[in-house]
Amino acid sequence: MLNNIFSHELSYWFKRPAFYIYVIIFFAIGLFSSGASAGLFDSVSMTVGSSRVVNSPYAIAMLFGGLSSLIIFLYPSIIGVGIYRDYKSEAHFILYSYPFTKLQYLFAKLLSGVFMVHLIILIIALGIGLGFILPGTNPDLLKSFELRPYFDVYIIYILPNLIFTGLLVFGVVTFSRNISAGFIFVLILLILQGFLVGFSEEAENRLFSALIDPFGDLALQYYTQYWTVAEQNELYIPIKGVFIYNRLIWLGVSAILFAAIYRSFSFSQNPISLSFKKKTINKIKTHNFLGIININLPKVNLDFKLSSQLKLLNKLSNIDFLYIVKSLPFVCIVLFGLLINILTLFEVGDILGTPTLPRTWRMLEAGETLTLSINICTFLYAGMLIHRSRIFKFNELIDTTPVKNWILFGAKFLAIIKMQILLLSLVLASGLIFQISQGFYDFELNLYIYELLFLSLIYFIIWAFLSFLVQTLIPNPYLGLFIMIVLLIVIPLTSLAGLEQSIYKYSQGPGYSYSDMNGYGSSVERYFIYKIYWTCLGIVFYILTLLFYYRGVVSSFRERFYLAKQRFDGLHRLTISLFTILFLSIGGYIYYENNILNIRKSSKEREVATVEWEKKYKKYEDYVQPRITSVNVNLDLFPEKRDFKASGIYLMVNKSDKAIDSLFLDHSSRISTFKFNKLNDLVLEDTIYHFDIYHFKDPILPGDTLQLTFTVKNKNNTILRNNSPVLYNGTFINNSVFPSIGYPGGELRDDKTREKYGLPPNNLKPFPSDTTALGNTYISRDSDWIDFEAIVSTSKDQIAISPGYLEREWVEEDRRYFHYKMDSKILNFYAFNSAKYLVKKDKWKNVDLEIYYHEGHDYNLDRMMKGMKYALEYCSTQFSPYQHRQLRIVEFPKILGSYAQSFPNTVPFSEGVGFIADVDDSRKGGNDYPFYITAHEVAHQWFAHQVIGADVLGATVMSESLSEYVGLKIIESVNGKNKMRKFLKKALDNYLTDRTFETKRENALMYNDGQGYIHYQKGSLVFYALSDYLGEKKLNKTISKYVNSVAFQEPPYTTTIELLSYLKEDTPDSLQYILEDMFETITLYDNKAVSASSSKLENGKYKVDFEFNVRKYRNDEKGKINFGDRKIDSISFQGSDMGKPSYSVYLEDYIDIGVFGIDQEEELELYLKKHKISAINNAVSIIVDKEPIEVGIDPYNKLIDTDSGDNRKKVKEINE
Repeated sequence: MLNNIFSHELSYWFKRPAFYIYVIIFFAIGLFSSGASAGLFDSVSMTVGSSRVVNSPYAIAMLFGGLSSLIIFLYPSIIGVGIYRDYKSEAHFILYSYPFTKLQYLFAKLLSGVFMVHLIILIIALGIGLGFILPGTNPDLLKSFELRPYFDVYIIYILPNLIFTGLLVFGVVTFSRNISAGFIFVLILLILQGFLVGFSEEAENRLFSALIDPFGDLALQYYTQYWTVAEQNELYIPIKGVFIYNRLIWLGVSAILFAAIYRSFSFSQNPISLSFKKKTINKIKTHNFLGIININLPKVNLDFKLSSQLKLLNKLSNIDFLYIVKSLPFVCIVLFGLLINILTLFEVGDILGTPTLPRTWRMLEAGETLTLSINICTFLYAGMLIHRSRIFKFNELIDTTPVKNWILFGAKFLAIIKMQILLLSLVLASGLIFQISQGFYDFELNLYIYELLFLSLIYFIIWAFLSFLVQTLIPNPYLGLFIMIVLLIVIPLTSLAGLEQSIYKYSQGPGYSYSDMNGYGSSVERYFIYKIYWTCLGIVFYILTLLFYYRGVVSSFRERFYLAKQRFDGLHRLTISLFTILFLSIGGYIYYENNILNIRKSSKEREVATVEWEKKYKKYEDYVQPRITSVNVNLDLFPEKRDFKASGIYLMVNKSDKAIDSLFLDHSSRISTFKFNKLNDLVLEDTIYHFDIYHFKDPILPGDTLQLTFTVKNKNNTILRNNSPVLYNGTFINNSVFPSIGYPGGELRDDKTREKYGLPPNNLKPFPSDTTALGNTYISRDSDWIDFEAIVSTSKDQIAISPGYLEREWVEEDRRYFHYKMDSKILNFYAFNSAKYLVKKDKWKNVDLEIYYHEGHDYNLDRMMKGMKYALEYCSTQFSPYQHRQLRIVEFPKILGSYAQSFPNTVPFSEGVGFIADVDDSRKGGNDYPFYITAHEVAHQWFAHQVIGADVLGATVMSESLSEYVGLKIIESVNGKNKMRKFLKKALDNYLTDRTFETKRENALMYNDGQGYIHYQKGSLVFYALSDYLGEKKLNKTISKYVNSVAFQEPPYTTTIELLSYLKEDTPDSLQYILEDMFETITLYDNKAVSASSSKLENGKYKVDFEFNVRKYRNDEKGKINFGDRKIDSISFQGSDMGKPSYSVYLEDYIDIGVFGIDQEEELELYLKKHKISAINNAVSIIVDKEPIEVGIDPYNKLIDTDSGDNRKKVKEINE
């Protein structure tokens, strides 16, 4: 009988169109996903980079596993529907009389559903495999076909997930007899998975998260999260340890789940339902009717006036709305959505373990986590409302009522809008409750209401239009739900296939952004234009839905199409025509604005333009050009119009020993004029690349000067186009708006892409050993040190700021003017700010300190002022004097980014970091990042604005890495070592994670290409560790000698080779290996605490026995592991329980060993000393005065360790 039931189920599915729709959809997704990753659309979109092999075992696991996860939305309607269908058709009364056992029935139903899903999974695999070999894919991105990667991910990853999730959904739908309940549990699983992902971001939570993750993603990530590009390209997914334990755990849970289903199932059972109302049954007795002789029916007056119909519309919508909000799926989706929202509220804006204050815009950002829940509810209940009467079999009654279609259908649509408003109101409520719970009472109710009920609601209504059309055309609400989910995911991804313009992608368009300083700015105007555009199409969909909406018994889609034609009367024609014309008109205007009036380039066109630019102008890269020595600019800002206009004078000098007859001028597309004080001919004016070549009648001789006078202003802003960087409040623009001299670079990075276009390989920057490449700083190619002066005007109610000292301030014609002049030479790197600022002032010695901040953002001004003072004191005493008489922090809107940037004596600082931090000064709190970021940026006044590296590899070590080091040492003096461990672990984790996304190459620190994860995260770790090995005072003395040698130098500029020479000179021979490991190579450690025990001695002290392993290895630029260049460079160890030996680079390393106890619930350092390590496996005994709790190798994570979580071990007490 099992075979008969199984065969019957398969026969049923093979006859269902829905199955073939699923197959087609997933085959297409698999085909085009793999094809796109392999460069299938390179002819119409940007070329796929060549750093990764897209069909490597790891890439297959990510792609095949990820696409297979989408099938989870099909489980309720395929696996769960087996037994449900028997109840729905009431065939169970007959079926249960057949002579089959409960086990046969359940297993056949389950197995048939799993088998059908299995077929779709195989179709995905087929699509992926075929996608890689489609005509047009790039063979350079592929390796030869292997079956094993598909087999591995299927057996160890996909199949266990299918069994567990399938069983769960099967049981839920079987006992509830409600497919929606199956979708609930699918969503719950996905939401819990999202929670686990967030929980696992902390390194100490990763093992636990990996074991309990039902999908196995985190178990796989446990081993692969730090895989380099080479490892991702070459290694098979690791089927071992935690991954196997995770799979066994959830297969065991699956077995228990099936046993529970088998035990609980009964052929005669009633469906399980949740209800909070006690149902009472009243018996009807026949004698109740004996006294009835005549029945007087009430008189009914039929009223079909519009007002009555609108009242009926509202009443019916209330009925549908109550059906939604009382349904279990809705309650569960909302509860879990709110749970994630609440968890997000605690995490949003967290930086270095410190949260931000719960400003209203932060609450709204957290509320975006409910977007998926609202969309899912919209898609699901659009189908449930449309098909509700047929599902519950009272459609024939409703269909005979004298209620017009537009009322019945409109009530359902209105109910969905009410549901969306309710859910958005929950964002408001949760935000207010969270703010109150945090003791924050600066509520902005107008902001809540405007964003939620205006900006957000229109987005969800647009999706409701499409979902009603899809659910009306498709008779299966769950198939309709699945199609809508696919559309929600796929539509934004069509950019990969070259469909980039938002007017072609439903519901897409520019978003909006809010800041306390600038409000929504001009972003809402563009947002509403696109939303009105899509709303017009949505209304067309709505009318089409009305036409195809049917009542009564309709046998085929052809009959429905005939009915739609019959209904397509004058009003429908007029309405569709009107909104179609509006849709096309607005779309035409958007297209005209973006493509005709303005130049718009696709990603492919930009790529080709970059190639042509290089081919045409790179030949001028080494032409000698005059150097800018003085800048004098006038900048007029018009915040109310978001416009600017500027004029300026560059004074240039030919500093070379050659005559210069041509000048290359690079400028923007803004309206500009240029005039030189020497006779010249404009021999080339490139209006595409905005690159001009001037030929001088009389060459500029060595030592001669040249003056350039220029003007620049923005083109007029439009609703759709921002042609100016000026904001209503909070303008922050830098000198990039002005012209520059010479070839500016800007070339393709990927060598394979370059090869395709006939370009040579790109090494990005020369090596620091190239003495011919030291003539420019990495900040500027057209100048060295300049004199600077600026007059900036702005609105009367704003303050304008630029580097320099305020010489004069005045008001003229309702505008406010500021004259700034620098009294010493600076880099050609400056910026301008303008906003309605309040100012906090202080002094450090003879230096004026100022913070320009937005009203209401005064929470952390004292911390930032303290950071300025500490950094000025530290750098002035440790390195060299501060070169200015003033230092300012200037706030700018977060919509421009969440960062700070150091210009001469001026530090623009985003409102998104620092200003609204909620710092906890207790030992358990996070790091004081307003203080830290301030210290880092002030350090740049030395390391960038005194010491600046040549434009070669490693230049950012002298600016970013050294500034990070200063910030760490300053914050260590305030926070102590305990918090520094958290800080260093975070830096280490960020470095190891970000290097896995490298697209070009990872060089050693001293040869880095400017990647942030190297010069920030790795650089901070390296210099912090170096200060520990050499001692802070000794390292700082060395850096001071270097600073005083190269500060404010003229070309040739300094390099990491020169910095390293100073470090080598002051580093003892026993520690020279550190410099090689940290600066010259990519060296990593794999340190592990193996065992730790302690015993109490007779004298009251404790003996700690500690076994640990130390392993060191190196990576090449792609991340491939090696253990040295020669055989003598490596050592090995193989324990009795090891299947193969462990290798390491030759060790003569000094590494910290620490023992820790507890004192009043705080960690107490009992022992910390460097031990010389020369073997992989090591054991030491240490005597400490107090009871040890924990012991560790490199316990503060100063070294680059690929698994810092196993460096410490709890001490096991031994009683002797």
